[in-house]
Amino acid sequence: MQLDLFVADDLLVQTVSGLTTEAFSHGNVCPQGERLALEMRYAALLEETDVFNRKLVSYQGNKGELVHGWIRYKEGFSAQLVATLIQQFGILPGDTILEPFAGSATTLLAAKSLGIDAVGIEILPVCHLAWQAKSHVFNYDIAELRRLQSLLVATEPGSTAGQFPHITITEGAFSTETEHDLMFYTAWCENLTVSALTKTLCRLVLASILEEISYTRKDGQYLRWDHRSSKVQTRNQIRISQGKTPIKEVDKGALPSVKTALMDALDIVIADIAKLQQVTFRESHQELIKGNTLRVLPTLASDQFAGVITSPPYCNRYDYTRTYALEIAYLGAGQEIHDLRQGLLSCTVENRPKLDALALYYASLGQSDRFTKILQTVQRNPVFIEINQALRARWDRQEINNRGVLGMVEQYFTELTFVFAELLRVCRRGAYVAFVNDNVRYGGEIIPVDLFTTNLAEDLGFEPVRVHVLPQRKGNSSQQMEKFGREALRKSITVWRKP
Repeated sequence: MQLDLFVADDLLVQTVSGLTTEAFSHGNVCPQGERLALEMRYAALLEETDVFNRKLVSYQGNKGELVHGWIRYKEGFSAQLVATLIQQFGILPGDTILEPFAGSATTLLAAKSLGIDAVGIEILPVCHLAWQAKSHVFNYDIAELRRLQSLLVATEPGSTAGQFPHITITEGAFSTETEHDLMFYTAWCENLTVSALTKTLCRLVLASILEEISYTRKDGQYLRWDHRSSKVQTRNQIRISQGKTPIKEVDKGALPSVKTALMDALDIVIADIAKLQQVTFRESHQELIKGNTLRVLPTLASDQFAGVITSPPYCNRYDYTRTYALEIAYLGAGQEIHDLRQGLLSCTVENRPKLDALALYYASLGQSDRFTKILQTVQRNPVFIEINQALRARWDRQEINNRGVLGMVEQYFTELTFVFAELLRVCRRGAYVAFVNDNVRYGGEIIPVDLFTTNLAEDLGFEPVRVHVLPQRKGNSSQQMEKFGREALRKSITVWRKP
């Protein structure tokens, strides 16, 4: 049995006209010849399919699924997507797949349900906590979990000396009562006479309710704040004193108590565990490695993986260390948040260049020549050169609001090239690689992420196979639409093969 996954029997794929982009530079302000040539070169790979849709390549596809829904990781994709790709690629029990940007471990869990070995890499601590709790679904003592439920029902918040380990980003996230109750139940769970495994599960359940009980809401690049938070009230008092209009913030409505949210989440978790423990699964092994993908991949043995299914951070300025700041702080990693941010693939304007440090790292591995060769692959790529020149021109025209976008885009594709090169090395012959990603637009300049990354992968040695284009296109930010009009951007799954 799988973890409530559906694997399509008929993989209907049909080429649809109108998938290509006709213009990349709004108003023909910047050269776009290389991007147009790229579009023509790979146009035959673009295929729209009814097997994949926007729900499957987002966390929405995991809603209601056993285990997968234990924590809301918005940047993830669905288990059904993983199962469908595994079937398409012909990956079987005994094979091993790799997930270099593992997130909440959807790929590893889907592999587990299919009896397939898997290795993942992830840097965020909340994702590792999620994996520690989810991967032991067959090892929990249901009787112990039932006793925990009963104890929770009978326990009301009392005094506690614990304080939430706030960092600047999270200050004011809870009401005084909520923060007190959260820390009470945190200490209560830690002091229970239960197994270490059950305590880990409790820790995950508590982390999973933080957004629900707080004045915050995850919203892409940052946390949005409810008008009742002290942070918003203080900010607006200052604005009013300066004669400015108060900032209109969100209203999350009535928030549940910590106990209510905790009981509801725990009920779901225990019900999932009870269902799954009635099923026998094929024996397999999964491992989640903690660290920076750029540094972990070069240490893995060559020619071992039968496939790769992943979705890297998108080139969209989303900062996971901000959106998951509550969870990071709660788990005691708040002081590491700067290092975590810099360790992520460069996808925010705050990321600093990693090349110098990466060069030293490859040198320490005796791979300096390999480093130079990979770097030249991207730096000499004509599409890369055109994109960077176009963004610099748009900056000069004051059509990009943050100069950090230029460095972010350049670093993003440079770092991905190193990821692709290492994936080629660690995959065995005939292995397929699937990348989920979005095309983006900055300053009126469209960046064809799907075809550009395919071009880089081919330059490194991969064979391009297909670019699944989702029926639903991606929209633009209001700022982009106001200045340059609406432009539907492709959301794609690129598929390559190691010859």
